[in-house]
Amino acid sequence: MDKKTIAVILRDRQSEALRMSIGLTILEDYVEVFLTEPLKHDGETEIQLEGAEEMGVRLFSIASSDDPGFERIKIEEMAERLIEADNIIAY
Repeated sequence: MDKKTIAVILRDRQSEALRMSIGLTILEDYVEVFLTEPLKHDGETEIQLEGAEEMGVRLFSIASSDDPGFERIKIEEMAERLIEADNIIAY
């Protein structure tokens, strides 16, 4: 079976979306997270972000270049990646 790409769009429930992204790695598919709002720097979000990085989740941001662990991309690049994704989850 071929690996699929699962795109997760982080909006207002960021820590929960990151936790879910970590869980999706169990499927051994590619998981890409897209930050569209400024990252919330609360304890739970920071813990989940660390876990996502450890599990190899690719992190992209169109919101800010200041968020550690996130690769800054333009909205057009995000759109291209979303079109290519097999599944998209907005959270």
